[in-house]
Amino acid sequence: MPENTDSREELFVQKFLRHYLRNGMASMAKSDIDALVMHLLDTCVSYEQGCAIGSLSNQQASELLRVPLTKIKRLRYEAGLKYDKNPEQEGRRRFALALEKAGLEFDNVGENVTKIVFVVEDVLAKNWIQGQIKAQSGTFDNSFNTEIIKVEPDAFFATLKNIGFGVQDVNNFKSKYDDLMKKKTKDARREGFKNLVSSFVNGAVGGLGGLVVNTLTPLP
Repeated sequence: MPENTDSREELFVQKFLRHYLRNGMASMAKSDIDALVMHLLDTCVSYEQGCAIGSLSNQQASELLRVPLTKIKRLRYEAGLKYDKNPEQEGRRRFALALEKAGLEFDNVGENVTKIVFVVEDVLAKNWIQGQIKAQSGTFDNSFNTEIIKVEPDAFFATLKNIGFGVQDVNNFKSKYDDLMKKKTKDARREGFKNLVSSFVNGAVGGLGGLVVNTLTPLP
């Protein structure tokens, strides 16, 4: 079906019917229908003030949609694999969003940064980025919490380049990070890193086709 419509409601319906009727009426499994609806909710629907449901954490989406947290995680993972045209690109975009909350882990004496730490609750993004880190011969630690990834700074920046973020942007990020590490106090380095990573993510998400939040269908 064509998607030549300005109405997000009609676009939602068109996309749903295109997938639902692809192999004939009633041929789609319920689990696939649920994953499709999750995909369309995340990409076509807003919950308030034009903010996309896809920008919500799993816990926030769970509360909004009144669905168990584990089911939200599963549906988003399945939706990313089945209905995103480019799962790798989607994994990269979701990882960029997760980076915004990255932090620093220091050694026992509190002088040197040993790990970049970030939370990736999205299963698609987590599995994808762990594979990319391994490809760079880097190591990561998520032994205490499967949603928390800790990676050495050098491997972190090498991975950013390898997964398709702009080389010049990553080099600028790394240069500013190195300057930041010359500051004496942990608090100054932590606060400065928050600003650095936020600036990098804003540019990265925009370059990767971030969520458009001004033409979404409002949640009923």
